[in-house]
Amino acid sequence: MTEPSCPMSSRLLQFARVIGVSALVLQLTACFSVSRAATQTDSPACAVKELKKSQIQGVKTYAPDGGKYAITKEDAKGIHQIYIGRDGSAELTCITCTQRPRGPKPERLKMAANWHPSGKWIFVPVERDEYSTPPVLGWSRKFVEGMLHSGLWTNMWAVSPDGERWYRLTDFKSGVPGTADGFTGPVFTPDGKRAVWSQIVDGNVLVYTFGRWELIQADFQEKNGVPVLSNRKNITPAGMHWNEPGNFHPDNKSLLFSGSTEKDARGMDQYVLDITTSQLTNLTNSPTVWDEHGRFSPDGTKIIFMSAHPYRADPNSSKVLSIRTDFMLMNKDGTGLTQLTHFKEPGYPESSDGIAASPEWSPDGGSALLRQLFFPKYQYWDVVFQGSCGNS
Repeated sequence: MTEPSCPMSSRLLQFARVIGVSALVLQLTACFSVSRAATQTDSPACAVKELKKSQIQGVKTYAPDGGKYAITKEDAKGIHQIYIGRDGSAELTCITCTQRPRGPKPERLKMAANWHPSGKWIFVPVERDEYSTPPVLGWSRKFVEGMLHSGLWTNMWAVSPDGERWYRLTDFKSGVPGTADGFTGPVFTPDGKRAVWSQIVDGNVLVYTFGRWELIQADFQEKNGVPVLSNRKNITPAGMHWNEPGNFHPDNKSLLFSGSTEKDARGMDQYVLDITTSQLTNLTNSPTVWDEHGRFSPDGTKIIFMSAHPYRADPNSSKVLSIRTDFMLMNKDGTGLTQLTHFKEPGYPESSDGIAASPEWSPDGGSALLRQLFFPKYQYWDVVFQGSCGNS
């Protein structure tokens, strides 16, 4: 399930497909509604200057200083590793390709990296050494890889940017009551004081289409130079069964996340949760349309997310095996909805078999990296806006 986050596009789509969801469950669909809180307006949030395939094929996240970045991509053996690079240089340094003291094994997959706002730590979901896959037919390493990118069978690690210091922060296990079996995130408040992630606590897809995931909040501290997540608590809004963190607004309290009150989570919406007051705001309010992977822009004024909104007239566009999604842009309050890509529309240069997955903004808000899913692999696109779109 962040990568995800995931995605349900990259995270939960794989979860449902692989664990053998029954045909009945896959075909359950409510009547589609074409209305939503955010609709196309005469004043688009931003104009697209250019959309092109990215030269770097991997999940790229920038350090707080903006010049250095971490990128998750396959090594020569097809194992996803974490590399460190700098803008203006083609050189990448792998910090996970060799065994480090106290670090994970090089042959374990590493998923998308998240920087702590201090720039001193990178938080990484890493494939566990031991986990149990469901007893279904057709398991292969390809599908296991897809589930790992969805967040299943992972543990949370913190690593210094030079790869020298490693600390494991969770001890998740398969089949142990009261213990999560994986996570997505974490995402941090811009001041670095709090972290939020989502962890799976119930994998019964006959009850919950993509399992039940809870939002966990913790305080971040360094004790004797060691990163620590303390005072952990469940902040899942009442009635929410599936939750996936996106990122925080610059105000240090507004968490953008994908969530669903329905057990059939394919109609998830984009929500903002105030972690200080628990106030919950539904930005998309389209319970039969697949809306996922929202990200606030650097200044918090815009949001990029993936959605089946352009195809909402087709009831199959928000079903697992026939999903059609593109990237959308909207203002922070859900207005000014604008379509950025046309992956599923013939006649456009980017038209293909893949679906929109998750976005990452550039530090200056003038562009974004868009991840397109071809299960379980990805294609990456750069979208460049007219001027500085998300950094006022």
